[in-house]
Amino acid sequence: MLPTGLPELHQQTNEWRSDLGLWKQELAFFGRLIDQYGKDLCLRDEVRELNHFRFLLNYYSSDLMNSLAARIGNHEVHLGLLMKELERQDESGYRTEHNALARQVQAFEQEYLCFKNELYGLLEKALNRSKTKMEQA
Repeated sequence: MLPTGLPELHQQTNEWRSDLGLWKQELAFFGRLIDQYGKDLCLRDEVRELNHFRFLLNYYSSDLMNSLAARIGNHEVHLGLLMKELERQDESGYRTEHNALARQVQAFEQEYLCFKNELYGLLEKALNRSKTKMEQA
C-alpha cells in the first residue's frame, strides 16, 4: 500500500483549517449562550460548573485555537517548501509532524464534543429554570 500523497495531506490540513473556523464560531455562540442563560444557574455546583465552562471557553477560543492555527500554518509552510523543490526530498519529517498534528486535532475534537455535550446539559437546566420562572410570572 502506498503512503498518502502530499496533495491528500494538504487537503487534510485544509479540512483542519475549516474545522478551526467552525469551532471558533461555535465557541463565540457558546459564550453568548452562557451569558444569556448562566444567570439562571444559582446552585453552587451549577455555578462552579458554569465557571469551569467559562474557563474552558476562554482557553479554547484564545490559547488553543491560536496555537493550533499557528501549528497548521507552519505545517503548510513546510509542505510548500517540500512541493517547490524540484528534486525529491525526504518527507519523513513532514509526515511525522503531520501525524502528530492529526493526533492533536483529533484529541481536541473528541474533547470538544464532550465539552459541547456537557455544556448543553448545563444550559438545559438553566433554560428549564428560566421557563419555569416565566410560567410562574
